[in-house]
Amino acid sequence: MHMDYFYRRSSMHISRLLLVCALLGGAQSATASSPGSRLYAPCMVCHQASAWGSADGAIPSLAGQQRRYLEKQIAVFRSGARVDPAMQTVTAHPTMSDPKNIAILASYLSKLAPNPNPVQGAGAHLLAAADTYGHICAACHGIDGSGDAGNRVPRIAGQHYPYLRKQIEAAAELHKNLAPPEMTSALRGMRPEDRDVLADYISHLGVLGSSRNLGGPAGMGR
Repeated sequence: MHMDYFYRRSSMHISRLLLVCALLGGAQSATASSPGSRLYAPCMVCHQASAWGSADGAIPSLAGQQRRYLEKQIAVFRSGARVDPAMQTVTAHPTMSDPKNIAILASYLSKLAPNPNPVQGAGAHLLAAADTYGHICAACHGIDGSGDAGNRVPRIAGQHYPYLRKQIEAAAELHKNLAPPEMTSALRGMRPEDRDVLADYISHLGVLGSSRNLGGPAGMGR
């Protein structure tokens, strides 16, 4: 147990060191890249150059995400209302204290092509999950999962299954009151296995080749 703890602590320190190096490198670089791509440079350590997230699906895809939602999330990470050590390190950098830079970064990410091959669930019970999605998710996130720019509702279609699973559980546990109460109430009332199927379903939304497996109005293509 002692060695396992030491390994976790060492990994965390290494991750933070990589983030700090990326922040310093991004701040000092003078390349001809766009302002958005320069601001995104530190984020590549975790979210990858494509902004498609990690290969294991634990770190979310940001490409194609709703702009205003991204702006809000940067703000809540900076304030500490939403907690993640890596995100707090990145958003604490002085460049993120300027709302203009936040807007530039969010706009840059929102225009990138979404991940065409996210980490998906097993694809079991998707027909039943379509009804669940239609009842509790579609009103805000849209039948295709594309979100709502005006109301800062995120795009969830084609997001990684492991990340979705974690966030659905966090929302069911109130997620520090960041999720709408109607959402947390509905998710808390579901069995864990049903929440798992819902995450599985969402991971298949909007992904080429998956639409034929999705039933009901929630599974209709865009």
